[in-house]
Amino acid sequence: MADDKSFVFNEDLLNKFRYFIEDNDGNKVARNLRKIFFDYMRFQQCSFDIEFEEMLSDMDAVIDLMELIGEARQSWREQFK
Repeated sequence: MADDKSFVFNEDLLNKFRYFIEDNDGNKVARNLRKIFFDYMRFQQCSFDIEFEEMLSDMDAVIDLMELIGEARQSWREQFK
């Protein structure tokens, strides 16, 4: 079954991801995404559409990923001090 197969990153995707990590501080990106998201929530003033729970889950996952990237990048930099 196709659903049982793991997603495999091709070389282009791996390179884009590598450049993103090298060029961006994941913690800063996470902080900025969080600010944008909460500003959006503030301006919506409880008029969220039905997909809010899905959006909240997606945003949480992206912010967690950015923080993980930030931690890994910091750890990598500390190795070469």
